[in-house]
Amino acid sequence: MSHEHGPHDHLVEHAAHAGDPLSRWVAVFTAILAALSGLLHYEEGVLQTQALIYKNDAVLLQSKASDQWNYYQAQSSKGHLMELAAELAPTQRQDFYRDQIKKYEDRKKDIAAKAHDLEKQVDEANHHSESKEHPQHLFGQALAWLSVAISLAAITSLTGSRKLFVLAGLMGAAGIGVSVFAFLHL
Repeated sequence: MSHEHGPHDHLVEHAAHAGDPLSRWVAVFTAILAALSGLLHYEEGVLQTQALIYKNDAVLLQSKASDQWNYYQAQSSKGHLMELAAELAPTQRQDFYRDQIKKYEDRKKDIAAKAHDLEKQVDEANHHSESKEHPQHLFGQALAWLSVAISLAAITSLTGSRKLFVLAGLMGAAGIGVSVFAFLHL
């Protein structure tokens, strides 16, 4: 009894020896996207850390600025007490209180300058944080596109659908495009 090979059997045997070209392309494509995803995850993590550090700096600086404004208010209250004391004091003591009032007014100017400088530093730290957040979000979007592309490539390897592989390629291209855009905004 002879066994005849059908055309399909021949294709299966050929694919087993030569390897399915689509499967090889899917494997290479997936490996490239996985490597790129690793790089993008790293960049996203670095940017997230930097954004958090700048945001933390802004919070600490804001606390210092608030402390300065509280100190300013305390000096202002003391100055008002000296004004009241000057009004109620005998004439020979009024010069002392007026000197105290001037001392508190001078301190308030220095304190206000420090507080304004700290508030400027808060704004700068917040700006730096925001400048890191934008590309970080772009990297996150790029990773989402690449994840979809990798998933579609996995389904392609199961189904052998070239159309699905083209769609995976388009998703991968979108992810690469967004990641390039993110790198340009660093």
